[in-house]
Amino acid sequence: MTAVTDTNGIDAAAAIGAYFAERTAQARAEAEKANAALAEAEQAAAAFAERQELPPAVGAMKQGWEVAGWFTDRSTRIASDAIDGKASREQYEHAKAERQAVLDWLDANGYEVPAPYRS
Repeated sequence: MTAVTDTNGIDAAAAIGAYFAERTAQARAEAEKANAALAEAEQAAAAFAERQELPPAVGAMKQGWEVAGWFTDRSTRIASDAIDGKASREQYEHAKAERQAVLDWLDANGYEVPAPYRS
């Protein structure tokens, strides 16, 4: 390959190199953020396994809300999949029962579960 410059003396290869350098820096920053999120999730999972406690609440969200929301979304997704034939009725029933068991566990352990997650 030969270096090509335009009439303004700009080296196109160097400019393209800057493009890739910026993309690499962005990807590295995203990877660092993802690694931090992974470490936080692993720490929360280990703490739960050890003490059977949820991590502290974040912002206005109370402990238990995120877990209740996740299981509600999951059972809703499996219900939709069952309608579309991508999941069985048994999978849906299991997800529904699992969601209820989690909501019961949250209640029994003093975690607040908002009303929208109970319907």
